Amino acid sequence: MSDVTTSVDVRVPLRTAYNQWTQFESFPEFMSGVIAVRQVDDRHTHWVTEIAGARREFDAEIVEQLPDERVAWRSTDGDVRHFGQVTFQPLGDGATRVTVDLAWEPEGLLEKAGGALGADRLQIKADLERFRRFIESRGTETGQWRGRVPEPPAAVAGEEPLAGTVPPPTGAQTPAEKDRSDKDVVDVLVAQHEQVKELMARTAAAEGYEKQQLFAELVDLLKTHELGEQRVVHPVIRSSTEAGAATANARLGEEHRADQLIAEVQTMIANSREFDTWFEQLQHAVLDHAAHEESEEFPKLRREMSPARLRTMAEELVAVQTAKN
Repeated sequence: MSDVTTSVDVRVPLRTAYNQWTQFESFPEFMSGVIAVRQVDDRHTHWVTEIAGARREFDAEIVEQLPDERVAWRSTDGDVRHFGQVTFQPLGDGATRVTVDLAWEPEGLLEKAGGALGADRLQIKADLERFRRFIESRGTETGQWRGRVPEPPAAVAGEEPLAGTVPPPTGAQTPAEKDRSDKDVVDVLVAQHEQVKELMARTAAAEGYEKQQLFAELVDLLKTHELGEQRVVHPVIRSSTEAGAATANARLGEEHRADQLIAEVQTMIANSREFDTWFEQLQHAVLDHAAHEESEEFPKLRREMSPARLRTMAEELVAVQTAKN
């Protein structure tokens, strides 16, 4: 499942931003992956999308609509499993933060590769920027629907719901609740670890110009990941978990070592034996760092932070990493 969350701040009031997002048929004007949306009735739509060159059609229903807060929809039939959610946060001075969470099941090599390399996140980020220009240039919405849709029912026992379609739990995080909740900061970081591992393997196997290009992408991904950890994760570990200072300091030391290796490798010719030797050291350093996080840091977060706080941290992490890009 590909799952992308990103935000944009728009200089229009909350009500205006929300009203525009109830106009599904306007989505193609600012979402490059959406070819057409037909509003069947107040709760049902038909979508035609194209992501990574793959054209898909599906029917969707609105599963939750809270005026000026949230609109959520999910596929019910067609070529793809799809979930979308947009939330709205007033910022003051007539501005609004719009956060979009899209999830879908990629099919085919191109779609899966696009997800692994972050192409889908970049596309959605660009779409939100187009939405910002669209609504700010108009200054007003093209229409509105202020109806309220009840929250979706609880998942049937034994059935795995599509990510994000069921409201997150408010109590202690049991395994069953974890399956139903939106992705938290640990989920996001582990997914990024997998992206890093795959890109490192591809870089090691490549040659010539391709190796150089993949290494540049890898460095950018590592820096983005590291920035999110240093701004969001390590401070929480240090201040809010048992023996957190020692854990955070150890991870920072590992990140500093990886930064040193990156600086060394960047001075070398990508197709040289020297590059391969240093790159192997970088691989070991990064993989060890990820393993330590997953065995030490992440369990601390899951044990000592509430599920709500972990989801908030995920939002903060994404915001920091998106701003960096």
